[in-house]
Amino acid sequence: MTARTPSTLGSADGRERGTSQDGAVDRLGWAASPARLRIALLVSVLGAALTVAGVSRGLVADSPAAGFGSGFLLVVLAVAPSVAALLFVLSGRALVGAGVLTGAALLAPGLLLVDAQFLVDALQAARPEVLVPTSLAPLTPSAGAYLVLAGHVAAGVAGLLAAGRAGADPDSDYFAALDRTISVSARGAAMGWALAAATVSIAGLFFPPFRSDNAFLLGNDLVDSPALVRYGGILLALTLLVGGVAAAGNARPPIARGMAVGLFLALAWLAVPQVFSVAAIDWLHFERGGGLLTLVPLGVLVAIMFVLRGDREPAGDPAELRLETSPLHLVTGVLGVLAGVAAILGAIGALVVVEGGADQPDSYANRQLVPAGIVVVVLGAALFTRWAGAVRPAFVVSLGGIALVGLASLDAAFTGTTVPGTAFNMPVVTAQVHVGAGVWFAVIAIVLAAFAAVAATVAGGAERDDVDVSERKLHTRVAIPAGAAVLFAVGAFAAPMIVATDFTAPGIFSEFRLASWGLLTGLAVVAGAAAVAAFARPARAAGLLFGAAAVVGVHLLELPMTGDRVADASAGQGTWLALACLVALVAGAVTAMTDRTE
Repeated sequence: MTARTPSTLGSADGRERGTSQDGAVDRLGWAASPARLRIALLVSVLGAALTVAGVSRGLVADSPAAGFGSGFLLVVLAVAPSVAALLFVLSGRALVGAGVLTGAALLAPGLLLVDAQFLVDALQAARPEVLVPTSLAPLTPSAGAYLVLAGHVAAGVAGLLAAGRAGADPDSDYFAALDRTISVSARGAAMGWALAAATVSIAGLFFPPFRSDNAFLLGNDLVDSPALVRYGGILLALTLLVGGVAAAGNARPPIARGMAVGLFLALAWLAVPQVFSVAAIDWLHFERGGGLLTLVPLGVLVAIMFVLRGDREPAGDPAELRLETSPLHLVTGVLGVLAGVAAILGAIGALVVVEGGADQPDSYANRQLVPAGIVVVVLGAALFTRWAGAVRPAFVVSLGGIALVGLASLDAAFTGTTVPGTAFNMPVVTAQVHVGAGVWFAVIAIVLAAFAAVAATVAGGAERDDVDVSERKLHTRVAIPAGAAVLFAVGAFAAPMIVATDFTAPGIFSEFRLASWGLLTGLAVVAGAAAVAAFARPARAAGLLFGAAAVVGVHLLELPMTGDRVADASAGQGTWLALACLVALVAGAVTAMTDRTE
């Protein structure tokens, strides 16, 4: 039996019967589900029961009271993935139910590590929905903690059982329904949204869950959290990214939707109590969005998966592959999104770490990596859509923002860890002072941005070979504002952005340091984009100029985002010239968009 063969099974087999217009099975209930999926559902229900029992018993012996009445909430969150999967199967949507179990299983290892903190040191768990410490006396884990961890293990096993074809017989309706797929172009848009949503959720995981006025319950960001929580959070971040892309890129729409639901419900176990805690406890406050920033993007992704992911091929030849959805753009988009994610993580991590109980220095230079990373993530995600060809020029140019800020971050970190008199003033890592996680993420972001630029260049070359064979000529209407932007850019990147007493900023013509290479990169990218835009087709010219405007905009944020590093900081000449450059670039982009000539 194939996906085009109508089911010949009658209602006697217990299946809720129904076929689509092309004959593929639409509705598959409990009886039509393979045995392995039924076992997976039972294991999932068992895992939920273990979690509920563990929460009811308490995760530590003689546990302090929780910060609010969270019992019912935790029970609901514990059973949500299992109940959702079971309801989908019983309502005739077995494929969606299998996807729910698979998606929830992806996050089970990370959640297990986070909850395992109760076995090591519950005082540092920072989980007010479970307990709020009232002293520094050690807390002994109880059997409830082991039951909760067993529940996570069961969720992972259930997902493994439900994954793929779930052991379905090749002659079954379930097997036939899995043969129904949709095209690469239909999956491309969903993958772009998935990458964007996962990126924002990952940022939420790295931010502090809340700000606390209670000295016994601290809301640390992920980098400063205890080891198990930190590694569990990093694993959650990775599986969110991989799971989101895997769900959006799955060729089977029901499985894709179910995976998105499973990811959302599994992450809710960690994020929803954070939101309720802030709402219910007066000494907890939202910090950079808290659990909302973690969970809301996944909720949006679930809605998008049910709207964008159709069950049928789009009209036209499904084998036709346009350049905008070619593998070149997909590879470029993946590299770009990863570079943007690394940049955001580089902004969250510390540049310099001081051990031995000394005060940690504030990291300022890497703060601009947040807007630079967000721009690259959004444009990189757009490369998964049908607008990839139009977005690519802006994406390539925007990568210069990561180099601009990333090199400035490395300069600040290496300056803070340099021992005077060492060869070439290279950083020396000691037991007291060493570079932090922000440095390594900044390096990763720069490297990925370089690879993304190469991939985008190859994609652009293929496009010119296949499509763009027209002769180039100077477009005066675009060339005038673009030329002005180049002149302003020289001053914007060469002149200091911040002026203050006893402060010397890195420059191009003076005080040349590692950060100066970032300034040179920014200047070269902006000037090159403006020059090419004067000869490019209107759509490409607009993309190039908007991308250059993004780089200048990131540079313009130096004073408001990093001005606190020096006393009495004020805007330097570079700030005003950068503002003029930004205006000229936007004017040129708007002019190109309104130019009807080719």
